[in-house]
Amino acid sequence: MWWDERFASFDGAVVESDSQAKPAASKQLTAYISLESAYVRTLVKDAFDRRPEWTVNRIELTAEEAVDCSGSGESLFYWGEYEEIDWEKVHSGEFQAKPSGEQHACCYCFRKGLIRKAHLCHNTKKWAAKHPEGWLAKSVPESFIFELDDIDYIEEALCDVPEVRDMPDGSARWIAKPSITNQATGICIFDRVSQLEAALHANQDLREWVLQRYIERPLLIQQRKFHLRVYVLCVGSLKAYVYDQVLALFAGQPYDSELGDLGNLDAHLTNTCRLEGGVEEGQAVRLLSELPQVSMPIPLVSAGIHTSFKSQNLLAKEGMTTEEAERRVQQVSKDMQAIIGECIDAVSGELTFFTLPNCFELFGFDLMVDDQWHVWLLEANAEPDLQQTGSRLKPIVAGLIEGIMQLVVDPLAMTQGVDASQPVSTSGDFSGQWVEVLDKQQGRHLGSSGIAFQ
Repeated sequence: MWWDERFASFDGAVVESDSQAKPAASKQLTAYISLESAYVRTLVKDAFDRRPEWTVNRIELTAEEAVDCSGSGESLFYWGEYEEIDWEKVHSGEFQAKPSGEQHACCYCFRKGLIRKAHLCHNTKKWAAKHPEGWLAKSVPESFIFELDDIDYIEEALCDVPEVRDMPDGSARWIAKPSITNQATGICIFDRVSQLEAALHANQDLREWVLQRYIERPLLIQQRKFHLRVYVLCVGSLKAYVYDQVLALFAGQPYDSELGDLGNLDAHLTNTCRLEGGVEEGQAVRLLSELPQVSMPIPLVSAGIHTSFKSQNLLAKEGMTTEEAERRVQQVSKDMQAIIGECIDAVSGELTFFTLPNCFELFGFDLMVDDQWHVWLLEANAEPDLQQTGSRLKPIVAGLIEGIMQLVVDPLAMTQGVDASQPVSTSGDFSGQWVEVLDKQQGRHLGSSGIAFQ
Protein backbone atom coordinates (compact mmCIF):
# COMPACT_ATOMS: atom_id res chain seq x y z
CA MET A 1 0.00 0.00 0.00
CA TRP A 2 1.19 3.53 -0.65
CA TRP A 3 -0.35 4.99 2.50
CA ASP A 4 1.49 4.80 5.81
CA GLU A 5 0.78 1.90 8.18
CA ARG A 6 0.50 4.37 11.05
CA PHE A 7 -3.01 5.03 9.73
CA ALA A 8 -4.01 1.45 10.43
CA SER A 9 -6.54 2.75 12.94
CA PHE A 10 -8.79 3.50 9.95
CA ASP A 11 -9.01 -0.20 9.07
CA GLY A 12 -12.42 -1.69 9.71
CA ALA A 13 -13.51 1.43 11.53
CA VAL A 14 -15.45 4.59 10.98
CA VAL A 15 -13.50 7.67 9.93
CA GLU A 16 -15.00 10.86 11.31
CA SER A 17 -14.75 14.16 9.50
CA ASP A 18 -13.60 16.37 12.32
CA SER A 19 -10.17 17.31 13.57
CA GLN A 20 -7.94 19.47 15.76
CA ALA A 21 -5.12 21.96 15.29
CA LYS A 22 -1.67 20.96 14.03
CA PRO A 23 1.61 22.87 13.63
CA ALA A 24 2.79 24.26 10.32
CA ALA A 25 4.81 21.89 8.15
CA SER A 26 8.40 22.59 7.08
CA LYS A 27 8.31 20.49 3.90
CA GLN A 28 6.04 21.54 1.07
CA LEU A 29 4.14 19.10 -1.14
CA THR A 30 2.44 20.07 -4.38
CA ALA A 31 -1.12 19.34 -5.42
CA TYR A 32 -2.70 20.14 -8.76
CA ILE A 33 -6.44 20.79 -8.64
CA SER A 34 -8.53 21.11 -11.79
CA LEU A 35 -12.25 20.63 -11.13
CA GLU A 36 -15.04 21.95 -13.34
CA SER A 37 -17.55 22.27 -10.51
CA ALA A 38 -17.04 25.45 -8.48
CA TYR A 39 -19.17 23.86 -5.74
CA VAL A 40 -16.65 21.03 -5.24
CA ARG A 41 -13.59 23.05 -6.18
CA THR A 42 -14.11 25.44 -3.29
CA LEU A 43 -14.46 22.62 -0.76
CA VAL A 44 -11.32 20.87 -2.02
CA LYS A 45 -9.36 24.12 -1.93
CA ASP A 46 -10.51 24.77 1.63
CA ALA A 47 -9.42 21.25 2.63
CA PHE A 48 -5.90 21.79 1.27
CA ASP A 49 -5.73 25.28 2.82
CA ARG A 50 -6.19 23.63 6.21
CA ARG A 51 -3.01 21.61 5.55
CA PRO A 52 0.06 23.88 5.56
CA GLU A 53 2.28 21.15 4.09
CA TRP A 54 0.44 21.39 0.76
CA THR A 55 0.79 23.99 -1.98
CA VAL A 56 -1.83 24.07 -4.71
CA ASN A 57 -0.43 24.69 -8.17
CA ARG A 58 -3.63 25.41 -10.04
CA ILE A 59 -7.16 26.09 -9.02
CA GLU A 60 -9.69 28.19 -10.88
CA LEU A 61 -12.17 29.93 -8.60
CA THR A 62 -12.43 33.42 -10.05
CA ALA A 63 -10.34 35.38 -12.52
CA GLU A 64 -8.58 37.09 -9.60
CA GLU A 65 -7.87 33.84 -7.71
CA ALA A 66 -6.80 31.66 -10.64
CA VAL A 67 -3.34 30.16 -10.18
CA ASP A 68 -1.33 28.26 -12.76
CA CYS A 69 2.19 27.67 -11.55
CA SER A 70 2.99 24.44 -13.39
CA GLY A 71 1.46 21.52 -15.23
CA SER A 72 -0.36 18.67 -13.55
CA GLY A 73 2.45 16.25 -14.40
CA GLU A 74 4.88 18.07 -12.08
CA SER A 75 2.68 17.67 -8.99
CA LEU A 76 2.71 14.86 -6.46
CA PHE A 77 -1.08 14.77 -6.20
CA TYR A 78 -3.73 15.36 -8.85
CA TRP A 79 -7.41 15.99 -8.10
CA GLY A 80 -9.41 16.96 -11.13
CA GLU A 81 -11.02 15.76 -14.33
CA TYR A 82 -10.26 12.30 -15.70
CA GLU A 83 -9.45 13.67 -19.16
CA GLU A 84 -6.58 15.82 -17.84
CA ILE A 85 -4.71 13.10 -15.95
CA ASP A 86 -1.12 12.48 -17.06
CA TRP A 87 -1.34 8.69 -17.10
CA GLU A 88 2.33 8.28 -18.01
CA LYS A 89 3.23 9.96 -14.72
CA VAL A 90 0.65 7.91 -12.82
CA HIS A 91 1.87 4.59 -14.23
CA SER A 92 5.59 5.36 -14.22
CA GLY A 93 6.34 4.07 -10.72
CA GLU A 94 9.41 6.31 -10.52
CA PHE A 95 8.40 8.62 -7.68
CA GLN A 96 10.70 7.18 -5.03
CA ALA A 97 13.69 7.61 -7.33
CA LYS A 98 12.75 10.89 -8.98
CA PRO A 99 10.42 13.50 -7.44
CA SER A 100 8.89 14.31 -10.82
CA GLY A 101 7.98 10.67 -11.40
CA GLU A 102 4.98 8.72 -10.09
CA GLN A 103 1.92 10.85 -9.49
CA HIS A 104 -1.07 10.11 -7.25
CA ALA A 105 -4.38 10.64 -9.00
CA CYS A 106 -8.09 10.81 -8.23
CA CYS A 107 -9.19 8.20 -10.80
CA TYR A 108 -8.36 4.70 -11.93
CA CYS A 109 -7.42 4.46 -15.59
CA PHE A 110 -9.67 1.45 -16.20
CA ARG A 111 -13.03 1.33 -14.38
CA LYS A 112 -15.61 0.63 -17.06
CA GLY A 113 -16.16 -2.79 -15.49
CA LEU A 114 -18.06 -0.89 -12.80
CA ILE A 115 -19.40 2.28 -14.41
CA ARG A 116 -20.64 1.02 -17.78
CA LYS A 117 -24.02 -0.59 -17.36
CA ALA A 118 -23.37 -3.51 -19.71
CA HIS A 119 -20.05 -4.33 -18.07
CA LEU A 120 -21.57 -4.13 -14.60
CA CYS A 121 -24.42 -6.39 -15.74
CA HIS A 122 -21.95 -8.96 -17.05
CA ASN A 123 -19.71 -8.84 -13.98
CA THR A 124 -22.50 -9.04 -11.40
CA LYS A 125 -24.18 -11.94 -13.24
CA LYS A 126 -20.90 -13.82 -13.38
CA TRP A 127 -20.33 -13.22 -9.66
CA ALA A 128 -23.88 -14.23 -8.77
CA ALA A 129 -23.52 -17.49 -10.69
CA LYS A 130 -20.46 -18.34 -8.59
CA HIS A 131 -21.96 -17.02 -5.34
CA PRO A 132 -25.67 -17.91 -5.47
CA GLU A 133 -26.07 -17.17 -1.77
CA GLY A 134 -24.41 -13.76 -1.99
CA TRP A 135 -25.92 -10.30 -1.97
CA LEU A 136 -25.67 -9.67 -5.69
CA ALA A 137 -27.63 -12.80 -6.52
CA LYS A 138 -30.68 -11.33 -4.79
CA SER A 139 -30.08 -7.58 -5.10
CA VAL A 140 -29.69 -6.95 -8.84
CA PRO A 141 -32.88 -6.90 -10.95
CA GLU A 142 -33.04 -9.44 -13.76
CA SER A 143 -30.93 -7.89 -16.51
CA PHE A 144 -29.76 -8.66 -20.05
CA ILE A 145 -27.17 -7.08 -22.33
CA PHE A 146 -28.70 -6.09 -25.65
CA GLU A 147 -26.48 -5.19 -28.59
CA LEU A 148 -27.79 -3.73 -31.82
CA ASP A 149 -25.30 -3.07 -34.62
CA ASP A 150 -27.88 -2.25 -37.27
CA ILE A 151 -31.34 -0.81 -36.67
CA ASP A 152 -32.70 -2.93 -39.53
CA TYR A 153 -31.95 -6.11 -37.59
CA ILE A 154 -33.92 -5.49 -34.39
CA GLU A 155 -35.83 -8.77 -34.65
CA GLU A 156 -32.62 -10.75 -35.02
CA ALA A 157 -31.05 -8.96 -32.04
CA LEU A 158 -34.11 -9.67 -29.89
CA CYS A 159 -33.48 -13.40 -30.34
CA ASP A 160 -30.79 -13.00 -27.68
CA VAL A 161 -33.38 -11.86 -25.12
CA PRO A 162 -36.40 -14.17 -25.52
CA GLU A 163 -37.66 -13.09 -22.09
CA VAL A 164 -38.43 -9.71 -23.68
CA ARG A 165 -39.16 -10.80 -27.23
CA ASP A 166 -41.81 -13.35 -26.24
CA MET A 167 -43.64 -11.42 -23.54
CA PRO A 168 -47.33 -10.70 -24.22
CA ASP A 169 -48.15 -7.00 -24.46
CA GLY A 170 -48.71 -5.46 -21.05
CA SER A 171 -47.65 -8.55 -19.11
CA ALA A 172 -44.40 -7.16 -17.65
CA ARG A 173 -42.49 -3.90 -17.42
CA TRP A 174 -38.88 -3.43 -18.42
CA ILE A 175 -36.50 -0.50 -18.53
CA ALA A 176 -34.00 -0.07 -21.36
CA LYS A 177 -30.84 1.86 -20.43
CA PRO A 178 -28.01 2.78 -22.82
CA SER A 179 -24.75 1.39 -21.47
CA ILE A 180 -22.63 4.54 -21.63
CA THR A 181 -25.00 7.50 -21.19
CA ASN A 182 -25.87 9.39 -18.02
CA GLN A 183 -28.53 11.86 -16.82
CA ALA A 184 -31.27 9.45 -17.99
CA THR A 185 -30.42 9.99 -21.66
CA GLY A 186 -32.18 7.51 -23.93
CA ILE A 187 -33.96 5.62 -21.15
CA CYS A 188 -37.21 3.89 -22.09
CA ILE A 189 -39.73 2.11 -19.85
CA PHE A 190 -41.86 -0.34 -21.82
CA ASP A 191 -44.36 -3.17 -21.49
CA ARG A 192 -44.49 -4.16 -25.15
CA VAL A 193 -41.79 -4.77 -27.73
CA SER A 194 -43.09 -2.06 -30.06
CA GLN A 195 -42.21 0.59 -27.46
CA LEU A 196 -38.67 -0.74 -27.21
CA GLU A 197 -38.35 -0.72 -30.99
CA ALA A 198 -39.46 2.92 -31.10
CA ALA A 199 -36.82 3.87 -28.51
CA LEU A 200 -34.11 2.06 -30.48
CA HIS A 201 -35.12 3.87 -33.66
CA ALA A 202 -34.95 7.20 -31.81
CA ASN A 203 -31.42 6.45 -30.54
CA GLN A 204 -29.75 4.74 -33.47
CA ASP A 205 -26.31 5.97 -32.43
CA LEU A 206 -26.48 3.88 -29.24
CA ARG A 207 -25.43 0.29 -29.85
CA GLU A 208 -25.18 -1.28 -26.40
CA TRP A 209 -28.07 -1.41 -23.94
CA VAL A 210 -29.10 -3.10 -20.72
CA LEU A 211 -32.67 -4.40 -20.52
CA GLN A 212 -33.64 -4.65 -16.87
CA ARG A 213 -36.81 -5.81 -15.22
CA TYR A 214 -38.54 -2.71 -13.89
CA ILE A 215 -39.09 -2.39 -10.13
CA GLU A 216 -42.85 -1.83 -10.30
CA ARG A 217 -43.53 -1.41 -6.59
CA PRO A 218 -40.95 1.01 -5.20
CA LEU A 219 -41.22 2.38 -1.71
CA LEU A 220 -43.09 5.67 -2.02
CA ILE A 221 -42.87 8.73 0.20
CA GLN A 222 -45.65 11.27 -0.19
CA GLN A 223 -46.65 9.41 -3.38
CA ARG A 224 -43.27 9.98 -4.97
CA LYS A 225 -40.67 7.52 -6.09
CA PHE A 226 -37.06 7.97 -4.97
CA HIS A 227 -33.70 6.30 -5.30
CA LEU A 228 -30.70 6.33 -2.98
CA ARG A 229 -27.41 7.89 -4.00
CA VAL A 230 -24.52 6.40 -2.04
CA TYR A 231 -21.01 7.78 -2.28
CA VAL A 232 -18.31 5.12 -2.41
CA LEU A 233 -14.57 5.71 -2.12
CA CYS A 234 -12.07 3.21 -3.50
CA VAL A 235 -8.50 3.67 -2.28
CA GLY A 236 -5.38 2.07 -3.68
CA SER A 237 -5.49 -1.59 -4.55
CA LEU A 238 -7.85 -2.02 -2.76
CA LYS A 239 -9.97 -0.67 0.08
CA ALA A 240 -13.54 0.53 -0.31
CA TYR A 241 -15.54 2.85 1.95
CA VAL A 242 -19.18 3.90 2.00
CA TYR A 243 -20.19 7.38 3.13
CA ASP A 244 -22.89 7.08 5.76
CA GLN A 245 -24.75 10.20 4.63
CA VAL A 246 -26.97 8.73 1.92
CA LEU A 247 -29.10 10.92 -0.32
CA ALA A 248 -32.73 10.19 -1.20
CA LEU A 249 -33.43 11.76 -4.60
CA PHE A 250 -37.10 12.16 -5.48
CA ALA A 251 -38.99 12.18 -8.77
CA GLY A 252 -40.58 15.41 -9.90
CA GLN A 253 -44.13 14.04 -10.16
CA PRO A 254 -46.30 11.57 -8.18
CA TYR A 255 -45.94 7.89 -9.02
CA ASP A 256 -48.86 6.04 -10.58
CA SER A 257 -48.94 2.61 -8.92
CA GLU A 258 -51.27 1.41 -11.68
CA LEU A 259 -48.47 2.09 -14.19
CA GLY A 260 -50.95 3.58 -16.59
CA ASP A 261 -48.49 5.98 -18.23
CA LEU A 262 -45.00 4.55 -18.66
CA GLY A 263 -44.09 7.48 -20.86
CA ASN A 264 -44.32 9.98 -17.99
CA LEU A 265 -40.63 9.76 -17.15
CA ASP A 266 -40.83 12.63 -14.66
CA ALA A 267 -42.80 10.31 -12.39
CA HIS A 268 -40.67 7.23 -13.03
CA LEU A 269 -37.12 8.62 -13.15
CA THR A 270 -35.53 10.18 -10.10
CA ASN A 271 -32.54 11.92 -11.68
CA THR A 272 -32.16 15.43 -10.31
CA CYS A 273 -31.43 16.72 -13.82
CA ARG A 274 -35.08 16.04 -14.72
CA LEU A 275 -36.57 18.13 -11.93
CA GLU A 276 -38.65 21.12 -12.89
CA GLY A 277 -37.67 24.57 -11.70
CA GLY A 278 -40.64 24.76 -9.31
CA VAL A 279 -39.55 21.77 -7.21
CA GLU A 280 -37.97 22.92 -3.95
CA GLU A 281 -34.51 21.61 -3.13
CA GLY A 282 -35.67 20.33 0.26
CA GLN A 283 -38.44 18.34 -1.40
CA ALA A 284 -36.23 16.82 -4.11
CA VAL A 285 -33.13 15.92 -2.09
CA ARG A 286 -33.20 14.55 1.45
CA LEU A 287 -31.00 12.37 3.58
CA LEU A 288 -32.01 8.78 4.14
CA SER A 289 -31.49 9.34 7.86
CA GLU A 290 -33.99 12.21 7.78
CA LEU A 291 -36.92 10.18 6.53
CA PRO A 292 -38.16 8.82 9.88
CA GLN A 293 -38.20 12.27 11.44
CA VAL A 294 -37.75 15.42 9.41
CA SER A 295 -38.65 19.04 10.09
CA MET A 296 -41.31 20.07 7.59
CA PRO A 297 -42.22 23.72 6.96
CA ILE A 298 -45.81 24.69 7.68
CA PRO A 299 -46.93 27.14 4.96
CA LEU A 300 -49.16 30.11 5.65
CA VAL A 301 -51.74 29.43 2.97
CA SER A 302 -52.78 33.03 2.40
CA ALA A 303 -49.23 34.27 1.90
CA GLY A 304 -47.45 31.13 0.65
CA ILE A 305 -44.63 31.49 3.15
CA HIS A 306 -43.21 29.22 5.83
CA THR A 307 -43.97 30.43 9.33
CA SER A 308 -42.95 27.44 11.45
CA PHE A 309 -41.79 23.83 11.34
CA LYS A 310 -43.17 20.55 12.56
CA SER A 311 -41.66 17.09 12.92
CA GLN A 312 -43.06 14.54 10.52
CA ASN A 313 -42.40 10.84 9.99
CA LEU A 314 -42.26 10.58 6.20
CA LEU A 315 -42.21 6.80 6.40
CA ALA A 316 -45.43 6.58 8.39
CA LYS A 317 -47.45 3.88 6.66
CA GLU A 318 -49.95 1.40 8.00
CA GLY A 319 -49.32 2.64 11.53
CA MET A 320 -45.51 2.51 11.34
CA THR A 321 -44.04 4.39 14.30
CA THR A 322 -41.01 6.64 14.18
CA GLU A 323 -39.03 3.99 16.07
CA GLU A 324 -39.95 1.32 13.51
CA ALA A 325 -39.11 3.66 10.64
CA GLU A 326 -35.69 4.33 12.16
CA ARG A 327 -35.08 0.60 12.55
CA ARG A 328 -36.01 0.02 8.91
CA VAL A 329 -33.68 2.79 7.72
CA GLN A 330 -30.81 1.37 9.75
CA GLN A 331 -31.36 -2.04 8.15
CA VAL A 332 -31.43 -0.49 4.68
CA SER A 333 -28.08 1.17 5.44
CA LYS A 334 -26.56 -2.16 6.52
CA ASP A 335 -27.88 -3.92 3.43
CA MET A 336 -26.53 -1.19 1.14
CA GLN A 337 -23.06 -1.46 2.66
CA ALA A 338 -23.06 -5.24 2.20
CA ILE A 339 -24.27 -4.99 -1.41
CA ILE A 340 -21.72 -2.34 -2.35
CA GLY A 341 -18.86 -4.15 -0.67
CA GLU A 342 -19.69 -7.32 -2.61
CA CYS A 343 -20.14 -5.37 -5.84
CA ILE A 344 -16.66 -3.84 -5.56
CA ASP A 345 -15.29 -7.28 -4.73
CA ALA A 346 -17.03 -8.70 -7.81
CA VAL A 347 -15.47 -6.25 -10.26
CA SER A 348 -12.08 -5.96 -8.54
CA GLY A 349 -10.72 -9.07 -10.24
CA GLU A 350 -11.63 -7.87 -13.73
CA LEU A 351 -9.18 -6.21 -16.11
CA THR A 352 -11.92 -3.69 -16.83
CA PHE A 353 -11.58 -2.43 -13.24
CA PHE A 354 -7.86 -2.12 -12.75
CA THR A 355 -6.84 -0.58 -9.45
CA LEU A 356 -3.43 0.91 -8.69
CA PRO A 357 -1.82 1.67 -5.30
CA ASN A 358 -1.31 5.36 -6.13
CA CYS A 359 -4.90 6.05 -7.23
CA PHE A 360 -8.24 6.55 -5.58
CA GLU A 361 -11.69 7.31 -6.93
CA LEU A 362 -15.09 8.48 -5.75
CA PHE A 363 -18.14 6.74 -7.24
CA GLY A 364 -21.84 7.34 -6.94
CA PHE A 365 -23.91 4.17 -6.51
CA ASP A 366 -27.65 4.23 -7.21
CA LEU A 367 -29.91 1.84 -5.30
CA MET A 368 -33.64 1.52 -4.77
CA VAL A 369 -35.87 0.22 -2.00
CA ASP A 370 -39.11 -1.54 -2.93
CA ASP A 371 -42.33 -1.57 -0.91
CA GLN A 372 -41.12 -4.69 0.91
CA TRP A 373 -37.97 -2.85 2.03
CA HIS A 374 -35.74 -4.92 -0.22
CA VAL A 375 -32.69 -3.04 -1.50
CA TRP A 376 -31.81 -3.23 -5.21
CA LEU A 377 -28.55 -2.22 -6.89
CA LEU A 378 -29.19 -0.24 -10.08
CA GLU A 379 -25.88 1.19 -11.31
CA ALA A 380 -22.63 2.92 -10.43
CA ASN A 381 -21.36 6.23 -11.77
CA ALA A 382 -17.93 7.78 -12.09
CA GLU A 383 -17.31 11.39 -11.14
CA PRO A 384 -20.68 11.82 -9.37
CA ASP A 385 -22.21 15.27 -9.38
CA LEU A 386 -21.76 16.36 -5.77
CA GLN A 387 -23.52 19.61 -6.51
CA GLN A 388 -26.85 17.77 -6.64
CA THR A 389 -26.63 17.62 -2.85
CA GLY A 390 -27.59 21.30 -2.86
CA SER A 391 -26.86 24.18 -0.52
CA ARG A 392 -28.91 22.84 2.41
CA LEU A 393 -26.75 19.72 2.69
CA LYS A 394 -23.43 21.29 1.74
CA PRO A 395 -21.88 20.29 5.12
CA ILE A 396 -22.43 16.68 4.00
CA VAL A 397 -20.18 17.20 1.00
CA ALA A 398 -17.67 19.15 3.10
CA GLY A 399 -17.47 16.18 5.46
CA LEU A 400 -17.09 13.82 2.50
CA ILE A 401 -14.13 15.82 1.16
CA GLU A 402 -12.49 16.09 4.58
CA GLY A 403 -12.86 12.31 5.02
CA ILE A 404 -11.12 11.72 1.68
CA MET A 405 -8.29 13.98 2.80
CA GLN A 406 -7.86 11.93 5.97
CA LEU A 407 -7.96 8.60 4.16
CA VAL A 408 -5.86 9.51 1.12
CA VAL A 409 -4.01 12.82 1.32
CA ASP A 410 -2.76 12.78 4.92
CA PRO A 411 -1.30 9.25 4.68
CA LEU A 412 0.43 10.26 1.43
CA ALA A 413 1.98 13.27 3.16
CA MET A 414 3.36 10.99 5.86
CA THR A 415 5.07 8.78 3.26
CA GLN A 416 6.86 11.93 2.08
CA GLY A 417 8.26 12.67 5.51
CA VAL A 418 5.65 15.22 6.55
CA ASP A 419 4.17 14.81 10.03
CA ALA A 420 0.46 14.47 9.27
CA SER A 421 -0.24 12.17 12.19
CA GLN A 422 -2.32 14.83 13.92
CA PRO A 423 -5.55 15.96 12.27
CA VAL A 424 -5.66 19.50 10.94
CA SER A 425 -7.82 22.29 12.26
CA THR A 426 -11.14 22.68 10.51
CA SER A 427 -13.49 25.57 10.20
CA GLY A 428 -17.11 25.38 9.21
CA ASP A 429 -19.75 22.72 9.52
CA PHE A 430 -18.76 19.10 8.86
CA SER A 431 -20.76 15.93 9.11
CA GLY A 432 -20.52 12.37 7.86
CA GLN A 433 -18.39 9.28 8.30
CA TRP A 434 -16.66 6.85 5.95
CA VAL A 435 -17.29 3.18 6.77
CA GLU A 436 -14.96 0.52 5.40
CA VAL A 437 -16.78 -2.22 3.46
CA LEU A 438 -13.89 -3.99 1.69
CA ASP A 439 -10.19 -4.58 2.35
CA LYS A 440 -8.66 -6.68 -0.39
CA GLN A 441 -4.97 -6.94 -1.26
CA GLN A 442 -4.99 -7.05 -5.06
CA GLY A 443 -1.29 -7.57 -5.65
CA ARG A 444 -1.48 -5.05 -8.49
CA HIS A 445 1.41 -2.64 -8.75
CA LEU A 446 2.73 0.13 -10.92
CA GLY A 447 3.62 -1.17 -14.34
CA SER A 448 1.45 -4.29 -13.99
CA SER A 449 -1.24 -2.91 -16.31
CA GLY A 450 0.98 -3.51 -19.32
CA ILE A 451 0.37 0.01 -20.66
CA ALA A 452 3.12 1.39 -22.87
CA PHE A 453 3.36 5.13 -23.48
CA GLN A 454 5.01 6.38 -26.66
